[in-house]
Amino acid sequence: MTSSPPDPLTIIVTTPRSDTVEIRLDGEMDDETSYEVVDTVRQLLRTHRGVSRLELHCGPTMAGDPASTAALLMIRRLAEADDVRLIVTGRTGL
Repeated sequence: MTSSPPDPLTIIVTTPRSDTVEIRLDGEMDDETSYEVVDTVRQLLRTHRGVSRLELHCGPTMAGDPASTAALLMIRRLAEADDVRLIVTGRTGL
């Protein structure tokens, strides 16, 4: 039996309210794409200074592997440093 390749990671950013940025992650995060997600969050927090809420919606394939866990911890630190509330949905084990 062969395993299928991982789904590529897609990052979708929306701003449903002036105080909120939503990031939807679909696909699998690995070492390479975890840096992309962290950089995306870092840039969003720089460009959306009035944001007080960051919603990170993880897809069902976001497993508890070390790369995604490390990225989510770094995102939490970035949000805390800017006094932004982080809400993570669709992921267990963090």
